[in-house]
Amino acid sequence: MRNLIRFLFILSFFLSYQGIAQKKEKPKRPLNPNQKFLQTQFWIGLKGGPNLTKANPTAFYSTFSGLDFADAELEKDYDNFKTLGSQVGLEFVFYHRGFSVAFFPNYARFNFTYHNSYTYESLSNSADQVILNYDQKNHLEYIDLPLMFKYDILQEKLRPFVQIGAYYSRLLNASKEVTIENNDMASGAVQPYQPPAIIVGAKDIFIGSSLGLMAGVGVHYDPGNIRLSMDINYRYGLNNIASAENRYRDNRLASSGDALDDLTLDNLTMNVGVFFPMRFISKSFNSDF
Repeated sequence: MRNLIRFLFILSFFLSYQGIAQKKEKPKRPLNPNQKFLQTQFWIGLKGGPNLTKANPTAFYSTFSGLDFADAELEKDYDNFKTLGSQVGLEFVFYHRGFSVAFFPNYARFNFTYHNSYTYESLSNSADQVILNYDQKNHLEYIDLPLMFKYDILQEKLRPFVQIGAYYSRLLNASKEVTIENNDMASGAVQPYQPPAIIVGAKDIFIGSSLGLMAGVGVHYDPGNIRLSMDINYRYGLNNIASAENRYRDNRLASSGDALDDLTLDNLTMNVGVFFPMRFISKSFNSDF
């Protein structure tokens, strides 16, 4: 993960350097009034897309404890970047001479899954076992508030850009779905038994906010009086989102033998959008450079 962040920053620096070098090589031409006007612009756009989430546990917890097994046996298997989420919102952009400041308030849904298993074994007969396998699906809904700084490497119709920034998010809602597979070999059962899933509201077991850093790359395309955009970003969570106070509060979750680990979230997001300029010279305005 840290290698991916380092790669994004190195790529951003390389592309920025290449864009500046190309600009230096081009002879300067006088700007007409329309071009001078377009050196500064306000944009507003609607954008959204899918995301994938990685949970990074820093401490493991369970409602079970004992003297005859190691704590490592309580560790869970997390699925990284496998469950799709989404985000959608408005982006407000102030642009000046290749540099932009962008604010992207949006509704975001992040999903992550982990698995754990418990085995109960008879002391007199090791073949008499009950194995319980748990799939724990977590769904988080946030009002997400990223602030980004962008640099357009080229100032043509097709404009690749790099961006870096930070985000602050407020938790709106959370839910948890626990699916259990019961393999009861002690009773001679041939097929595993799957009781009804446990589906509960889980907002209380998460804290109310999340914050982190982000970096990414993208491209704008200006076909006329609008701007089309696509970007991909890596978000690096900085704080533990689990509530230590409410970790064991829900009895239905506690009865499944599980408690939420301390963890941070990383996200890989992709967005596509359409933007409209807020400043016009005349009705015949055209955004071509």
